[in-house]
Amino acid sequence: MKSLPECALALTMFTFVACSDGNIGTKTKERGNLTKRPNILLIVADDLGYTDIGAFGSEIPTPNLDRLAREGLRLTNFHTGRACQQTRAMLMASTGTTAALEIRPRIFPGTRSNVLKMDWAILPELLQDAGYRTYMAGKWDLGFVGKYRPSVRGFDRSFAMMEGGESHFAEYFWRESVAYEDEGRRLTLEDLPENFYSTRFYTDKMLEYLTSNNSEAEPWFGYLAYTAPHWPLQVPDKWLDRHAGTYALGYDTLRGSRLEKAKLEGVLPPGANTSVFEAIAKPWNELNGEEQRRYSRSQEIYASMVEYMDTSIGRIVDFLEETNQLDNTLIFFMADHGASTLETGPGQGDSFPAQPLPRNNEFDNFGKIGSFIDHGIGFGEAASAPFKYFKGNMSEGGVRAAAFARYPTANESPGVSHVLITALDVMPTLLAAAGIKHPGAGEFRGREIKDIKGISFWPFMNGQRAPEREDRGSIGWSNGTDGALIRGDFKIINQGKPGSSGSTPWRLYNIESDPSETTDIRANHPEVLGVMIADWELNWK
Repeated sequence: MKSLPECALALTMFTFVACSDGNIGTKTKERGNLTKRPNILLIVADDLGYTDIGAFGSEIPTPNLDRLAREGLRLTNFHTGRACQQTRAMLMASTGTTAALEIRPRIFPGTRSNVLKMDWAILPELLQDAGYRTYMAGKWDLGFVGKYRPSVRGFDRSFAMMEGGESHFAEYFWRESVAYEDEGRRLTLEDLPENFYSTRFYTDKMLEYLTSNNSEAEPWFGYLAYTAPHWPLQVPDKWLDRHAGTYALGYDTLRGSRLEKAKLEGVLPPGANTSVFEAIAKPWNELNGEEQRRYSRSQEIYASMVEYMDTSIGRIVDFLEETNQLDNTLIFFMADHGASTLETGPGQGDSFPAQPLPRNNEFDNFGKIGSFIDHGIGFGEAASAPFKYFKGNMSEGGVRAAAFARYPTANESPGVSHVLITALDVMPTLLAAAGIKHPGAGEFRGREIKDIKGISFWPFMNGQRAPEREDRGSIGWSNGTDGALIRGDFKIINQGKPGSSGSTPWRLYNIESDPSETTDIRANHPEVLGVMIADWELNWK
């Protein structure tokens, strides 16, 4: 494997840690008697594309995220689940999603969905038991009732959107119900403030929690899981026209400009192919004027959602600076997968799998209360470049996401890393930063738990050698009979082109030299293909 850039290897700024083996200090349930440890802020953006913030190639103004990213370590090889819930299971439990999820009742009577099993000690539980105050604001999507809720699974305080999607405003969304809980109490529409907007409200809640955490003896963990920029695309009225006219040239032009800026930022992985592109969307110049008008307007609103989220994160950063906590706060930011590409609204087709209450998707109502739109395949593909495909697919455009970590004094050693890291690795890395050793398989809180699959990259972040891909074993994804697996420099996948039906043969790529997945090399390495298929069927299916 290629050696890391000098700047990445120079990250030796974790001066508040006595050692880097992930066993610092001892676990205790008695708060207030702990040595100084970092606060941890984990921020997740929902449906954000790889190049949707400035530090990864975007034209959207995101100065707060850009500052944090450039002061920290940007990760170009960060892998997630193929969709929202899968990534959240990987993040919280550090295990494969097939093993982590099971079917249970959901909020709406007579319906069922996946929940995160009790077979794993999850991130907030472990931090809570080690003396951290634990806070959550935003999307949960891992269990809707009983013991599966965030208020029961390790968060001291929480305001949670329980479902996979919800309106960003105070309005009915699915079946005349809202999917929010506040401190474990199920809310009705009347419980939400009239001016409710999800991004603002989640931020307000997190600031409320952090303000209440006034004991220096108790470090805190904040999980800020924004639902922006997930559909439906909506922003407060004064933000509707903030990007008017910006996307009139369309998604093909945008994709090219994003690639150029990503190259300048240094976040194009080595070997990325920027000239070969298998588009799913119709070329922009083949759309009629009305189609172009609707798509470009949708993307304007999408951009406003991203900018609004960045401004909100800026409020958190301002608070941390004002309270002298920023340099003792480990900030990890990530998107939960590749860009969304749903097609909604008159003239764009209604491709949502289930329709909510009647909506007003007329052009003049785009982005307002009652609208239900997304920005379509073309703009999603632009945000996924230089990778193939997008959310829902196990190709790199679906499972490789923008991410960065900002550490104390990181402004002295910023960098970009092409090392393979996954959502499975976030939990063990944050635990190591907090001085906590995962208990492994055994009894935890009166239940039997299993061991995790992720690897701590805390030593690497302290300047030690990153593990070779071959050293960390395999990472797999599955969706029925479809699957993918990375092992060493190789990746196999049998999922077909988006929109196609039926099974496809397994393909093999070297994603170290070909992260854009342009050249199938299975004929040259049949033995590698066979071993990897067997690995997937045994461990990840």
